[in-house]
Amino acid sequence: MTIKPVNLEKILRDICSYVFVELRFSIDVRALKNELSRQIGHILQSARERAGGKSIINSLRMSSFFTLVFKCIKPLKQVPPIKDYQQYRNDDSMSSILLLRASNEKNYLLQFYPHSNSVDVTFNEIWIEEALSSFDLVGVMHVDDLSYLIRECALTHNINLDVENLLEMLKTEILSCRSTFSPAPRLLTVVLKLNKKDCIRTSDDQNAVDDHQSFSAAEIDAIIGRTYTTRGIKRSYEEDSIAIEPNRNKYREIKLSKDKRDLLHLKDTYHLTDSAFNAIFQFIKSKKKLCSLAEIERLRIKTNSKFPILFTKTSAYVRFEYAVRTAIFVARKHEPKLEQFDTLNVRFNMDGTLIGNKHIVAISINCIEGGYPCQSSKNLVPLGLFEVQKENTELLRQTLPTEFIADIKSVKQISLGAKIVDIRIRLGGDLMNAVYVFGLAGFSSNYPGVFCTQHKNDLHVAEDTAYDKTVTEGKGKNKRTTIVHVGPTSYRDVTKRARSLAEQTSCLATKVNDLGYKCEPLFGDLFDYQDYCVDTLHLKLRIFDVILKDILSHASRTDKDGADHLNIIQQTIKILNKHCEKSVGKRFFFQVDSDNNNKTIASHGKLSGLLQDQFFIDSFPYDDILDDGIAKSARIVVKKFKEILHEIKHTSIKRKGVLKRLSLEFVKEFRQSGLRTTVTPYIHIIGNHLYEFDEFNNLGDYNMQGVEKNNDLLSRLYFSSTNSAKNPLLTMLQKLYRMLEMNFQDEKERNLMREFARTGVYDFVEEDTAESDSADYSPTRHNKVDDLENEDASDQDFSSHTRETEEEEYDEETELDKSMVWEPGKRFNATLLPRSENRFKSFRRS
Repeated sequence: MTIKPVNLEKILRDICSYVFVELRFSIDVRALKNELSRQIGHILQSARERAGGKSIINSLRMSSFFTLVFKCIKPLKQVPPIKDYQQYRNDDSMSSILLLRASNEKNYLLQFYPHSNSVDVTFNEIWIEEALSSFDLVGVMHVDDLSYLIRECALTHNINLDVENLLEMLKTEILSCRSTFSPAPRLLTVVLKLNKKDCIRTSDDQNAVDDHQSFSAAEIDAIIGRTYTTRGIKRSYEEDSIAIEPNRNKYREIKLSKDKRDLLHLKDTYHLTDSAFNAIFQFIKSKKKLCSLAEIERLRIKTNSKFPILFTKTSAYVRFEYAVRTAIFVARKHEPKLEQFDTLNVRFNMDGTLIGNKHIVAISINCIEGGYPCQSSKNLVPLGLFEVQKENTELLRQTLPTEFIADIKSVKQISLGAKIVDIRIRLGGDLMNAVYVFGLAGFSSNYPGVFCTQHKNDLHVAEDTAYDKTVTEGKGKNKRTTIVHVGPTSYRDVTKRARSLAEQTSCLATKVNDLGYKCEPLFGDLFDYQDYCVDTLHLKLRIFDVILKDILSHASRTDKDGADHLNIIQQTIKILNKHCEKSVGKRFFFQVDSDNNNKTIASHGKLSGLLQDQFFIDSFPYDDILDDGIAKSARIVVKKFKEILHEIKHTSIKRKGVLKRLSLEFVKEFRQSGLRTTVTPYIHIIGNHLYEFDEFNNLGDYNMQGVEKNNDLLSRLYFSSTNSAKNPLLTMLQKLYRMLEMNFQDEKERNLMREFARTGVYDFVEEDTAESDSADYSPTRHNKVDDLENEDASDQDFSSHTRETEEEEYDEETELDKSMVWEPGKRFNATLLPRSENRFKSFRRS
């Protein structure tokens, strides 16, 4: 049987923690040690007498608990805080001071206990951790906050501490427990010696303990055996003093203060965000080192050389088969049984974004079978970035390389190990993107629908509102009147006006813009109209925008003129802004439209995504800004639309007929509400096609939220990558692939992904990675890649001479192969412009 010695230090810590944190009382720690040892000694002595010369263990086991009485614990009162620390003390001049603070799940504790000629300062492990952390990181122990609180407590009692040696005493005591520090809670007491002029404050300590009754250490050892503390016998500062050089310490404080200020200036000058600065700090803290920029640039060039990116003056892209294989590898991380599918659906995400005064079309893909995680911004696989003058079908046709489009059409199957899997490409994006891809006339035409050829005057027609319309054709004797049945439309059934490529070909052969067909599709017959499904994110955004616009339009109508009208408008704006502050904050607000002579209400700011849900809540002031009838109708319309959004959320259970019923009810309420007389294309989709999409597809597979977040990332990447005479689109695409790779923390997995994307060789069943560690891969590169752009430097004037010198050195060190091999097959070549012509102008207007 193992007998453990009594750990007096642990008992002491438990008592102190309870008294400090729970009771908020003070403790004379030195007196507590003496009382604790004395009372335990009495218990052991009594047990020894009862044992009669036998082992005292059995005698002690007869009692399940022991009661200890301490006189060194005193209650305190809460007084005004010091800084952000709660302060507890009494009114007498020798009262102890207890400071407590809870911050970021950390509880800071400090007790200042004055004696006649010294002060006991007790603090917990949080202070020790922070001090030792800074010491391990930069070699300097930071105890400034701790020292500040001690000096404040000393000033409260008018005690003159030896400030010159205070920091060194704290550092000495903390370092003494550095080698034995453990995550377990502990307390450290530091004895601070007072200056001589304070020693005459009182002759006796108010909390003096009758020490002659306590047992010595030798007596305790004789009774219960030798005890060992976790960190050995602690020597006080007085017993082992350290010679301090005041001048040297003062110099160190001044230098440390200057270094901190320089670091703050560095952060402000180069626009380092708090999260970036904290990430660098945590990296240094964990890795214990930081590489130079030269080493990072070498690694970046080496990593970029493994991506087979083709680039021209206005484009940067990879081969479609390479991107598809990468998307499959990423998808298998989230769906291990991916190889069991006979057909894989690849979503082709094409979306334009305005960066500065330039239009950038970003194309990415993801494997639908990989699930919703593959739609997130960090898991999207970049396919290409293209600069266009303006987004329309013809300009996109001129911008996208013919070889790029042909390459996409050529990929029909992909090999997964020994299995050949069919690839079906599905189109993702908002309705405007679909208009450009399919070559339609757009929303301003007489046939604005993307999925059907319903006339703009009949967009409101749904299953429950079909009617017969009288149509008159010709004039005079040739005038004919016919009755046409106008009913609901479909996106799949051509007998219900569903669009098709065959109909588009026949209409274009007759005349342009017939039934809304403007030109040939951008990608030819690559996408059928059934390959596209509505994006529920943009559906939500656009319909909420329409509802808000109609509400503001009605709220701007008054029966008054001039100043009276303006006063009513301003009162309405005040009500709306008050609601904004409560729901979404001040980022979105309303004011009088200064460009409108009618003095209407205009919204300002960005209201999208989650903010719309928070804005259109039940407490929205419909009744305060609208007439009774319109207010009631608007409330019902918003409620019905929220029911639709709730139904189409990601769920594995589809309730048959529910979405169709909700959709028809919404369109009916919208038409009857009086908000507007017409129906937008998105509302038409709800009344005719949304429940069809839900029946034949999973609506969650086409949500574009990750793509929109990726557009925001592109804006940041562009302005951090644009330098004169460089290729920002290339730099951006390389960075996107580097970020995609880091989803796989293991270097072997990253190598496997590149190997599979390049060669298609990877055993998905056995996952034998022993042969996949080869570094012999050299993707296509048509010239030496100039990768020396400083991606993260937003200030072009900083250290330009140094940057040019480094570029010349790396031109010699990083010669890349001009003839790199693309193993699945050389289907096309891209001729790059000379370096002098391959410039990408800044977004700054001339």
